[in-house]
Amino acid sequence: MTIKTFLKEVEVVSEPAKGYVEENTISEMFFKSHGRLNRLRFLKRRAVLAFLLTMLISLGYRVMGYEFGQVTIYATVYNTIVSLIFVIPTYFLNVRRLQDMNKGKTIAVVYAILTSIMAFMDFTGMNYLLYVALVFVTIVFMINGYLLVSPGTNGKNRYGASPI
Repeated sequence: MTIKTFLKEVEVVSEPAKGYVEENTISEMFFKSHGRLNRLRFLKRRAVLAFLLTMLISLGYRVMGYEFGQVTIYATVYNTIVSLIFVIPTYFLNVRRLQDMNKGKTIAVVYAILTSIMAFMDFTGMNYLLYVALVFVTIVFMINGYLLVSPGTNGKNRYGASPI
């Protein structure tokens, strides 16, 4: 058996069922980079991530508190780390949403880079870069709007069956 033949057999075996396969586990829902994700599921999952991020950051401020009216360095470090961790599942959701629209990962990579930079800007206290941060936030909101509003490809595309 040649390597080429073996790879073809593996490809056929690992190919998902003909239709859309529902995700049942957290890793399938938030940490899978192949397949498609429709707008409603994307919105629900991003809302879950936003809620969890907000709760964890609020907890960081509550536990690590304020010192003389200023946020402590511990809270800032904690919140930066938590924000960076949440970039990962957001990246995977964005990739799958883009695949639903039959697009590549480029926008998801740009989004991940911008949100990571924004998290570090909070950590380093770069207040003089407020204008740059506003530009980043604007771009991030534009990408989110694009992912939420743009419809997916009807029927099957190169990334799999329709998730509807």
